Amino acid sequence: MDREQQWIRSAFRLAAVAADEARAPSLLRQLGHECAELLQLSGAGVMPAEAAAAHSGEPGPECLRGDRALTNIDLREQGARWPGFTGRALADGHTLATLLPLHDSAGRPCAVLQLFSQERELSDAQIESAQRLGELAMVLQAQSEELRGHRETVGQLSRALDSRIVIEQAKGMLAEQLHTGTGEAFGVLRGHARSHRLKLADVARAVVDRELRLDASPSG
Repeated sequence: MDREQQWIRSAFRLAAVAADEARAPSLLRQLGHECAELLQLSGAGVMPAEAAAAHSGEPGPECLRGDRALTNIDLREQGARWPGFTGRALADGHTLATLLPLHDSAGRPCAVLQLFSQERELSDAQIESAQRLGELAMVLQAQSEELRGHRETVGQLSRALDSRIVIEQAKGMLAEQLHTGTGEAFGVLRGHARSHRLKLADVARAVVDRELRLDASPSG
């Protein structure tokens, strides 16, 4: 299988993770895994911009500020420049690092893709493959978050509609039971909910399920 076919497979796996609501939060971790496998690296990971801001003396913020890649850094020669970063990476067995800025939908740097290897520099083609995969992951993440927002909105609207329906049902049932109008029946429902510090929809559900009987007194 050539590298482009491998890249396509990685892209499909990322898309599958992004489309799965339960797995979507692990998308960036999956990106690191895919890059490590695709390029046969000793390690890879993604650092969001917020996390990078907490590591001011490291290459991540520098990569984001300049919006430029830092490629094939020999970690053994950068101890004075980035002591914390190089110390951790060398301790994990990495000797070379490449950092690539990733961008949001507006083109702003929003994360750093960190690629680590042992003694082997990455070619321009490999770096381009990782950059493409990283940018795809950013698009997928944005779409996943947008979809989750839509789902939450739909869920809120659905719950509001369900509450409205059950309240209308309870009003009708109470009006018939109490031989009164629906306005007066609603007053009874609301009065009981307020006096007992209950949600109106919960009181209405109890009435509809015949778990609660109310009289004409608003306080129930």
